[in-house]
Amino acid sequence: MNSINNDFQIKAGLNQNLGTEANSSTQSREEKNCSLVSFALPVYNAEGKYLRRLIDSLLNQELQDFEIVISDNASDNGTSAICQEYARHDYRVKYHRNQENIGQIANFNKVLKLSQGKYLRWIGSDDWLEPDYACQCVEVLETNPDAIAVTTFQDFTCDDGSRYYQEYKGERPDSSLAYARFQRMIWFFNADVGFIDPIYTMIRRETLMKTQQLQFVPCMDQVLSLELSIMGAFAHIPKCLAHRRWVFWDNEIDEKQLMKQYGLERYKELDDPLGLRVPALFLSIAWAARISNWQKILCLWSVVRYSALCRWDSTYTKAAQIKAFLKNIITNFKKQYGLQHRNYI
Repeated sequence: MNSINNDFQIKAGLNQNLGTEANSSTQSREEKNCSLVSFALPVYNAEGKYLRRLIDSLLNQELQDFEIVISDNASDNGTSAICQEYARHDYRVKYHRNQENIGQIANFNKVLKLSQGKYLRWIGSDDWLEPDYACQCVEVLETNPDAIAVTTFQDFTCDDGSRYYQEYKGERPDSSLAYARFQRMIWFFNADVGFIDPIYTMIRRETLMKTQQLQFVPCMDQVLSLELSIMGAFAHIPKCLAHRRWVFWDNEIDEKQLMKQYGLERYKELDDPLGLRVPALFLSIAWAARISNWQKILCLWSVVRYSALCRWDSTYTKAAQIKAFLKNIITNFKKQYGLQHRNYI
């Protein structure tokens, strides 16, 4: 295999000193037959046109030193045929199929373990990336050894072509202090969904392997995000390089069925009816971290604030639902008995 590092240096514009270090790293990867980047794709009954769009966007990356690792969770539609078609035509596409459905969480962890790249990027089967995504992300990580991950702006596109996009230019979890990164990451959990996507981003695989990975717990992606924030800084590229498909779910979707998709028979482990497990999990991450006690106390404050905001949002939502319910009853009562219009609520 020819060294990919020279091509990467030209495209990413790395300095000569870094190039020497990266060249050594490339030789080490070649000896282990590893790629620089792993695109980790857990799939289950993907929609063909979106799956093809995704894989094409990965194969068209300017940075060519990558692998596409697919873990098919026993799909029973045409997903397997599409993946195997790409695997036959490009050696970088590596297809694995589970004999049975192991659940979404376990499949995310499995594709992580199957991957071998220095950097890893989980990605959904209906998302896609800009051609220079990998090149720009790797440049940032290679030139910033303290950064464990790099985020970009991303947009959300609906099937009707409408697009939701937010550029947040404020503080990010990039501080040199662990508690500050923890606080900022937890702040994002109550902020706009478009501000950050800490799991669907490029992360040092070595760092991910030191975490507890995605656990069978409520808000498993937030738990992992906080664990990563304690371990290191998240760098950021202020460009829209990633795209996600936005699917509108029916408001009446059965939450239990959704949980079963995540964990199958273990779905009960994801239940948190009182809303207490998630704050406890957040606290356990801070308390187990190798940071000073004063930093742990500051992390505690951010968890308390997060819990209070969640409780307020929940109470406000329930109050609005009760108000709407009562208003509907009164409206129907007036219609039934022909009462004159009057605002009761």
